Amino acid sequence: MLPDLVVRVLEVYAQADQAVHRYRTATGLRCPSGCVSCCHSPKVEATTLELIPLAFHLFRSNQAELLLKRIDKQHQAEHCILFRPDLAPEFGGGCSHYPYRALVCRLFGFAGAEDREGTPRLAHCRVMKEMYHLGPGPTDETAPLPLFHTFGVAITALHPHLGAVRRPINQAIAEALQKVGLYLDLCPPDDHDHSRDLPPEKPLGTPFRPRRAA
Repeated sequence: MLPDLVVRVLEVYAQADQAVHRYRTATGLRCPSGCVSCCHSPKVEATTLELIPLAFHLFRSNQAELLLKRIDKQHQAEHCILFRPDLAPEFGGGCSHYPYRALVCRLFGFAGAEDREGTPRLAHCRVMKEMYHLGPGPTDETAPLPLFHTFGVAITALHPHLGAVRRPINQAIAEALQKVGLYLDLCPPDDHDHSRDLPPEKPLGTPFRPRRAA
């Protein structure tokens, strides 16, 4: 059932947020104030499963149809449809649904992968690399570096179909909305009230402090 998957996805998100928080505390790394470079990247991808919590939230708040129309209208847009330049203008804009952002948005700049010797290496954000003068090696050998692979596998394990294939972020959002919409249409009617089928409003993976760059 999709609502059950939502809870489990948010649990993975909570673990990712905690891992990033520990790493940031240990290293002192921070996103530059007002930086939204990664929000404009055309390379942001996610699995459909990662956006299922967002889709339920959008249906609960009656925003699903509007966002689907925006995606269809702006189908050639390369940056994430959730980015709003008018949100917190003093920061250059931000994510309109930050608590429900995808896994890469939670980890980017503070996670990495193991090299051929099995040593964890930070996947540098270009802006942060210049800001902190980061070299090719680990920023801190004692810091618990989150790994993209670890959390990616955790997502895939929840649902090998919905959580395996990574797609452009807007495509993943649209597919998640379509699947949740179909689920709500097909679930047993109860005076046409689907509120009982929606997961809790507050996600378990709420960030410690919003980062405008992710």
